[in-house]
Amino acid sequence: MANDGKRCYCRCIEEMTMIIGKQEMTLFVFKKVYPCMIRTSDTEVNYYKIYGEEFALSCNETEFKEHFKLIVHP
Repeated sequence: MANDGKRCYCRCIEEMTMIIGKQEMTLFVFKKVYPCMIRTSDTEVNYYKIYGEEFALSCNETEFKEHFKLIVHP
């Protein structure tokens, strides 16, 4: 199922930006809390989906740890 996984929250520990045309857009803001979901595949590798205000980000565990930290309470 598409929505199977552990729902939790994460805090952005490094701001994530993207350049669109000539404008720089902030996707995830430093120290802001975002809802996320952790999914474990058949190979026991964790995949993460972080839900921002305008964008959702899918990444593996290494990429997640570069920009986010799991938190217990939002």
